Amino acid sequence: MMKTIAVVAVHKDFAAFIKADLEQYFSAYAEIHAYAEEEIEHMEEIPEEFVVMSALTVFRKVQPKMKEHALTQVISFAVSRDNLARLSQVPRHQKVLMVNVDYKMCMQVIAQIYELGYRDFDFVPYYGDEENRDRSIKTAVTPDEMTMIPADMERIIDIGGRPVDINCIVELANKMGIDDIFGSRQAKEARKRFVTASFGIDRVLSDTKDKNEQIKTLVELIEDGIILTDASGVVLLSNKKARSILKTEIDGFNTDELLPDFPIRMEAEVTSDKVIVVDGKDIVVNVSPIISDDRYTGNIITLKNFEETEEKQHGIRAQIARIGHGARYTFDDIVGVSSQIRESVKVAERMAKSDSSVLIIGESGTGKEVFAQSIHNGSSRSKRNFVALNCAAIPEHLLESELFGYEEGAFTGARKGGKIGYFELAHQGTIFLDEIGEMPLALQSKLLRVLEEKTVTRIGSSKLIDIDVRIIAATNKNLLELVERKEFREDLYYRINVLPLNIPPLRERKEDIPFLIDVFMETMGKELTFSDEASKRLRSHRWNGNIRELKNVIEYLESLGKRHIETGDLPVSVFMVPEQKVSAAAVKLKTYDGLKGEFRDVIFGWWNDRVLIANILLALQEAAAAQKKIGRRQLETILQEKGFLYTETEIRTCLSKLAGLGFVRSQHGRGGSVILPKGDELLKEIMELMGE
Repeated sequence: MMKTIAVVAVHKDFAAFIKADLEQYFSAYAEIHAYAEEEIEHMEEIPEEFVVMSALTVFRKVQPKMKEHALTQVISFAVSRDNLARLSQVPRHQKVLMVNVDYKMCMQVIAQIYELGYRDFDFVPYYGDEENRDRSIKTAVTPDEMTMIPADMERIIDIGGRPVDINCIVELANKMGIDDIFGSRQAKEARKRFVTASFGIDRVLSDTKDKNEQIKTLVELIEDGIILTDASGVVLLSNKKARSILKTEIDGFNTDELLPDFPIRMEAEVTSDKVIVVDGKDIVVNVSPIISDDRYTGNIITLKNFEETEEKQHGIRAQIARIGHGARYTFDDIVGVSSQIRESVKVAERMAKSDSSVLIIGESGTGKEVFAQSIHNGSSRSKRNFVALNCAAIPEHLLESELFGYEEGAFTGARKGGKIGYFELAHQGTIFLDEIGEMPLALQSKLLRVLEEKTVTRIGSSKLIDIDVRIIAATNKNLLELVERKEFREDLYYRINVLPLNIPPLRERKEDIPFLIDVFMETMGKELTFSDEASKRLRSHRWNGNIRELKNVIEYLESLGKRHIETGDLPVSVFMVPEQKVSAAAVKLKTYDGLKGEFRDVIFGWWNDRVLIANILLALQEAAAAQKKIGRRQLETILQEKGFLYTETEIRTCLSKLAGLGFVRSQHGRGGSVILPKGDELLKEIMELMGE
């Protein structure tokens, strides 16, 4: 079956000229039709399977009209062997005008003549610019563009019209699946008559074809956009990335058309990190000239999308720190149908569109980080790093180096090569400062300066590093009370509390409990059923640990290996502390004026999980009676055996706070923790208040 080829040019006669050339090779294989550019504009679709054109401007008008799977071929032109002898009339080592329709066409002819071995001519491009023409030049060479020759030329050499380059013929034949394009008599005669550049047909038909295919494969593997041109700026080879960045076909077109804001001339110098705008995006361009046998033969051009380069920098920073910094939660992951949680989600979604600082307020275990990640993923910073730091989980002397980084040798034990700080990692992204109320006052001052000046300085360095970071902070404390007690800076409070977000505790949205249980069971791949009494107990429990506590309970129940859960299967924290007992204790707490201030702060204030505090102190008291010291992991095991499912992090945080207030003493390493006399008093008060 005959194939079809459309030849499109600005003018119909030029299209007909190209068509006549192509027919010498393809007449036995395809029907060829010539079109002017304006004819294409009035067509709904170009019916041909293959479309040939000679300029990028034509291609851009043709592309929307092409069939979905149509293939294109850009045409370039060669020099006739029959006319090469005329170059003997050209004076050697003198300036000679090369006359053609534009700079690009001038350079193509000059490059072909040079590459064919005629290197003793000093050609000067001329394409109608009379004002700047060197009038001392009296000889002109032209490829059949006689009408453009200046009137005062004394010698004119016409090397004739240039036919389609054999390179293009071979490339088009390959796309059409034609193996023996030079089989016909006309094709053999045409091949004899016309010369092509050294990079052309000789390369394609030579023994080095496999090697060139390897080069093409390697170029495709390079992440940057790669373009190889000849000396006239015509693209010989490009990779998929370059075509993606420029959003168009490249091969065969001239760089003047592809990069109009970045003209590349002969014998170009090395150009580094030149930023140009292509289709509204910043593109970083690098150009390196190709020199062969002391002769300029072309260019290697690399293109980088500036935004993609920035994104890679974030990934590299995270790898240097050996930490993954991503946000996996979105607003779709926040479970619940209650009006309280849906209102919080609605407010948070609005906050995501802003770039102001957010302060998330909620009890421990309510899902503050889930909200923080969702806000990040709903913002314009979603493609950048989300860096989370728990201010209570890191010792005070290490917190500054984690936030701001340090240089090599900044202090004893500093890592070789230094360390990048969390603020640098979060550049153009989001930093989440959990439990910010636990941040030491001295560090609060440094944090405030970073937020105001938008720069950080690593420990041991004087260099200022610019940062662009959105702050999301979270707390389970009343920061205003801390401000009044001079434990939190007032100016920092107002800096981070631009957009406040309150997360309701689970006890205020108990209608969400069944939905949360379903999600946890689905995550674990386990389906549990509950007796009426067990369901009632789950709904009536206060859930001081909120969603985290509920998740721990479901994990505990799953570990029992039972499908149906009775009341007796529930862990001690749910089964043994009925709601009414806690309520009675709460009433007693409100009127317990005789309670010491420091005890009242613990019970009412910073932790809100009296069950955890009581069981840690009880375990330490029992260990002291047995003259033993126990560590965090032993505590975790003891609590699990009792049915309390607290994580090592929760236990460590609670121990740290108790130690800071003088209730326990914790030693580093394997020294463990011991209860102090004041801790015995606190345990007694809590047990009385809880009715134990």
